[in-house]
Amino acid sequence: MAGKITFWEGNGATQDQVGNTLNGGANYNIDCKSGDHGFSNDEARSLKLEGIPGMTLIKVYDSPSASEGDDWSKILIKGPISGAVIVPSFNSSANYDNGNVVVTTKYVNGLDGKISKILIDYLE
Repeated sequence: MAGKITFWEGNGATQDQVGNTLNGGANYNIDCKSGDHGFSNDEARSLKLEGIPGMTLIKVYDSPSASEGDDWSKILIKGPISGAVIVPSFNSSANYDNGNVVVTTKYVNGLDGKISKILIDYLE
């Protein structure tokens, strides 16, 4: 099973899904401003990971060019996820480590609802 990655309009994977469901175990370079994979600019506030097959790095940026000078969040999945994990927010208050998923952020003026670029690297 490849698993799936979904982004959500509300915090805690609530409200409407933003963009298409993405396959786990794949690489993506998504420009939300261009509507890549059905995404709209400045919509996503959270994400849900389900059945991810292995180590994956998800990076979301306020900057359309993935500049690290503005807000960003990096979600490192250290190994397979058999169930589901919700990243409730991309803002700095969401920094956590549950042993298998580590979230780190750079806070400038807030990232929730301001995602313009998504990069996903399947590392295994």
